[in-house]
Amino acid sequence: MKVWKTTAAALLMATTSAFAGMPSPQLSDVAKARLDAISFFIFVYLLCAVVFRWLWNLLAKDFAWMPRLTFRRSLALLVVAGLFLYFVLTMISGARELMTPGAWAKNGITYKLQTPDSAPQPWLDTARKRWLENLRDVLREYAVKHDGKLPVHAYVSDFNTALWKGGDPGGNWLIYIPGLTFHSKDRVLVYEPATYGASRWALLTDGSVVKLNGTELDERVMKEFGP
Repeated sequence: MKVWKTTAAALLMATTSAFAGMPSPQLSDVAKARLDAISFFIFVYLLCAVVFRWLWNLLAKDFAWMPRLTFRRSLALLVVAGLFLYFVLTMISGARELMTPGAWAKNGITYKLQTPDSAPQPWLDTARKRWLENLRDVLREYAVKHDGKLPVHAYVSDFNTALWKGGDPGGNWLIYIPGLTFHSKDRVLVYEPATYGASRWALLTDGSVVKLNGTELDERVMKEFGP
């Protein structure tokens, strides 16, 4: 017995360092951020259930036919309502995608969604070009009636402003650069904004309609009309 006591005392009085511990898993910064967001969402959802229960029971005091809600029933009602709204919004989003002309392309036995940049529609590209050609003809007629001068801005009263909407289904307005006239020098007069895609059509002052890369077009406009 004394031997064991002596051994234990010697171990306790030893001055060497001892290492001990258990493995502790660490979350990455992305995982921590997601966990924080999920926990905050759950907290807000539970808080909404409490507020909804309080409002329901407050209203039930004036209407005898309304049953009293417990917290569990209030939470269940919010979950069901949320799933219903999610289903409705999903159906609306799906209907918008299905009704967009040329939005889906056949891929084997299934269909896949395609974007204008990755798979531009030839008919849409042609329509956009023809729109600018029609605008060019109208601008020329306007210049003939106004001593060769083009509109001072896009909102003049004697010009059809609907022509500035462009041939894109989104109806985004074309960008018009005032202060120019039709002449032999090919300067940018009207061009499509960046919302039209990576490649855009432009009407030049020599009457031609050309297709340019978005970066090339922006650099050209800055060079011709920049400070």
